Amino acid sequence: MKIKIRESQLQKVLKEVGGYDNPDIMGLHGGSVHGEITRIVTQTVEFIKDFSKHLTDGDLSKDQLMAGIVNMSDKIQSDIQRLGELSQEIYIDDDFKSLMIAYIRALQKVLKYFKLLSNITPGIMGGEPEMFIGGLGIDMSNSELSLEIAKKLASLGEYIESLGEMFQKIVNRFGRRMSGDDDFNLDINM
Repeated sequence: MKIKIRESQLQKVLKEVGGYDNPDIMGLHGGSVHGEITRIVTQTVEFIKDFSKHLTDGDLSKDQLMAGIVNMSDKIQSDIQRLGELSQEIYIDDDFKSLMIAYIRALQKVLKYFKLLSNITPGIMGGEPEMFIGGLGIDMSNSELSLEIAKKLASLGEYIESLGEMFQKIVNRFGRRMSGDDDFNLDINM
């Protein structure tokens, strides 16, 4: 099958940047996607940092630890959903997309474990509806539970570090693309 195109159409295709026919559109879309991913990961890092500080201080009761696991699980669940959607919007940076998928998978593993440690179940006590905290964490001592939480959160460290480095690479690539540097795609792993 042969496809005929005019010279002007060929030039337009050759000037596209990552599927975008206009650098301004690329800037709006790519900047928006990258910005939201960065914001989500940064918020998660801050959440982990705050939770970890309380874990090392040892100032959390069993109920606070269990509630912290539930809150962290809610944040992770939200991250998994949104980062999955945003990853589908990464079109030309395959290394970034692969790293995002690996990070999401790591988050899923942490979430599964946290749901085993602590979960909230609705019930009725004294004729009144109440929420009950359950899970494997109930039978652990505070120090055991804190250690398990810390180990799982630490497993995200390598991904978070890699994402931090990748964010810098993406900013550099994005800048080159926006400036019209035609060599941007020759070495995407800079």
